[in-house]
Amino acid sequence: MTIAPPSLRPDITPIVATIYRPMIRGYFGVAAVYYAVLTLMHFGVHSGSALLAIVTASSIASAVLAFFWYGLRKPDTFADLHIITTIANMFMLANVMIAMEIKFAQTDLVYFVIMVMVFALACTSIKQALVSIAAVIAGLFYTLVHNAPELLFNYAFVTSAAAMTAIAITIFLRRTIARTALARHEAENRLERAEMLSEEMRYLSLSDSLTGLPNRRAFFEAFQLSKREEGAGFANWLVLLDLDGFKAVNDGYGHLIGDELLKEVAVRMQDYCGSKAHLSRMGGDEFNIILSNSAEPCVVEAWCRGLLEYIGRVYLIEDRLVQISASIGCHRIDPAVSDAQLVRDADFALLHAKKHGKNRVVVFCEEHAAVAAERFRIEQALRVADFDTEIELLFQPQFDLGENRIVRAEALARWNSPVIGEILPAWFIAVAEESGLIANITLAVLKQAIAALKRWHEPVPLSINLSGQDLLSDQIISQIIAQVKASGLDPALLEFEVTETAMMADTHKASSNMLRLAALGHPLALDDFGTGYSNFSYLRSLPISKLKVDRSFLNDVANPMTEKFLQSLVGMAKTLGVDCLLEGVEDELQLIIAKRVGAHMVQGYLFGIPMTATELPAYLVQRDGRVEESVERDAINR
Repeated sequence: MTIAPPSLRPDITPIVATIYRPMIRGYFGVAAVYYAVLTLMHFGVHSGSALLAIVTASSIASAVLAFFWYGLRKPDTFADLHIITTIANMFMLANVMIAMEIKFAQTDLVYFVIMVMVFALACTSIKQALVSIAAVIAGLFYTLVHNAPELLFNYAFVTSAAAMTAIAITIFLRRTIARTALARHEAENRLERAEMLSEEMRYLSLSDSLTGLPNRRAFFEAFQLSKREEGAGFANWLVLLDLDGFKAVNDGYGHLIGDELLKEVAVRMQDYCGSKAHLSRMGGDEFNIILSNSAEPCVVEAWCRGLLEYIGRVYLIEDRLVQISASIGCHRIDPAVSDAQLVRDADFALLHAKKHGKNRVVVFCEEHAAVAAERFRIEQALRVADFDTEIELLFQPQFDLGENRIVRAEALARWNSPVIGEILPAWFIAVAEESGLIANITLAVLKQAIAALKRWHEPVPLSINLSGQDLLSDQIISQIIAQVKASGLDPALLEFEVTETAMMADTHKASSNMLRLAALGHPLALDDFGTGYSNFSYLRSLPISKLKVDRSFLNDVANPMTEKFLQSLVGMAKTLGVDCLLEGVEDELQLIIAKRVGAHMVQGYLFGIPMTATELPAYLVQRDGRVEESVERDAINR
């Protein structure tokens, strides 16, 4: 290893001092003991003033060296070490000089040669070594000049040789130590850089790149800590927050505006949470909060409402005014409950908030627990279900009032799980949509519907429901198209029903996939009409051929406003130039209302309950017979 030039060499003196410290401390310890023993020996050799002088010198040297040895227990700077070593060397040289002055002995001159070698090894720098060696040589020459001038030449030669050897040792030793110190310095620098990089990588691994908030991984670390704190008597809460309608912001303003909005929301949430809560971004428009030391649910709910109010204020982003709301689900953290269960329960509360108006706070309670447990039970059964064998189709007729005949039947899925038994459609369809399993049910329903159409002697056109997830998935729509093509059936036999709310999640994608189906000849119906947005301009742009008015409007036929509202919905259908079907016609009074408001088609128990694939053809024959008899009676009466 080469030594860097002084101008480029890093400051390694602290490291050199660290290397030298144990060496010099050992040197001082040995020397202190040596002079302590020597002090005692002087009492047997000297007496009188000579004894006093020599004992004083050696005892002082021993005490000073012992003091230095004790003081070097803790790290010292290089400069301090340099000064201490120089003082110690001078004390030892002074002892030899005093001893020579009291009693000169030629044999004792060897101490000067020994000191040259010892100082060369003990000095912390070459400069210090040269000064110490020069002082020893000067002391030797002084002693010889005053006591034995005839020995000056001989000892000058010996001392010069010793000095040259000592200087060589000093140079090589210091270079070796300098290399060691430099290598250690570089190793420490590399370690420090590695630690800094590791810390930076850890920070990045625990931070969200867009908002700078802690990310999902950081959340679960904090979550574990909060569970331990809860066990120690603290009351912590898990708060899940999801922005309402964020996708609409992305679609309407673009993703750059959406990203800026997320940043602004994160800033407001940080400002609101302060040190009271741990805030994390889980991804997309989802944020998790761990709220500390809030025991009462009412306090937590009030705190969350304040957060929603703060988030809901208008944002100014690139000269655009943007406003957004959020929904929150809360659950108290219980160390006895698994992480997955706690998150699932809080997510259930969030879902409840979303379903019941959004921009609200729902605190998970016992009532939710029962519903969530049932939902989880259904979800687990759905995940292991064989829908091709477990799903059964029932068919409910749709009746054309003008033609006085059944023109189509809606395919309704029924599920009898071998794990948990028969489940109401409203339950398992909702859970399947929430858990992302609805597409499997849709494809199984389509498969059975195609099989029924092929099996019937005279195929009855069918209507199949598509969920929002189905409609917004290019892959699922492609699979539906492929199944129908493979069947060889006329696409007109298979109508697909979609809801207004299903389309609102992504109107562009929904319209695109509806156009794909319509282009192949599939009729499209808008289900639950009147309960959603009913935007006339948007409806006019869709390739729909039928509006299905939701059954809820016939629940209060005694109310005069019911008929007026139904007339307006039927009128909108006529304006759009599409058929209008009124659902939920179960008695004669409701049928009269349907005819009065001008509904073209009806569906309900009055015209047939949901029936199996075997029962439907027989029902059609029976129904057609009754219709023919009615027509004949009308003709005779006329």
